[in-house]
Amino acid sequence: MNKSSRHRFSSGVVAVLGERELVRLIEDNGYPARLIEAGVVWVELEITDTKTNAVRRERLSKSAFADLILDWREQHRRNLRELGPALRKIGIAA
Repeated sequence: MNKSSRHRFSSGVVAVLGERELVRLIEDNGYPARLIEAGVVWVELEITDTKTNAVRRERLSKSAFADLILDWREQHRRNLRELGPALRKIGIAA
């Protein structure tokens, strides 16, 4: 997904991202964050760095949050595609 189509996607979704949907997006995508607070057009998250376990608090627009989740999802799909052949070789389906 290129940046302009991603922007159109995230802009259209912003209006429907309530607290429940934000939490679900975080959980369903395995994003290492916890929702602290959500406003009409912004979210505040506690984000855990998966390498250092350092936690930082960040306030983002809902549009930036949607882009963040899409980037995270794409990165993890890419990692699984790269790991797939090695996992199959040792008998683990990927």
